Amino acid sequence: MWAHPYSIKLMNSFPIMYICNTTYKANNYRLLLLEIVGITSTSMTFAIAFAYLRYERMDNFQWALRKLKVLFVKDNVLPLVLVNDRNLASMNALEIVFPSSTNLLCLFHITKNVSVKCKILVDKGEE
Repeated sequence: MWAHPYSIKLMNSFPIMYICNTTYKANNYRLLLLEIVGITSTSMTFAIAFAYLRYERMDNFQWALRKLKVLFVKDNVLPLVLVNDRNLASMNALEIVFPSSTNLLCLFHITKNVSVKCKILVDKGEE
């Protein structure tokens, strides 16, 4: 996992909402790329950290989130809200590492899943 020192400073200044997203096997090593971004008070996003993960398992996400947790300057200042893409392993890891944070699902992924489910139902109804 890696994070730029300026990103760590921003992370500690704006611990309101962080977004965790995983890009699947889009690199030469076919590893997952976990990207964690934050949002400032002016609604600007900034990259916090990145981590390559071999498998989409809860222990891999826990490792990355624990590394993120170490970057906080104060123990009592943790993110209020964590948004993810409904990856169950990621959601469970977020609950364990940041139990006091609210875990929300990404609206983009919710909308995408609803569209897929509706399309399946509509296509079945037309037959």
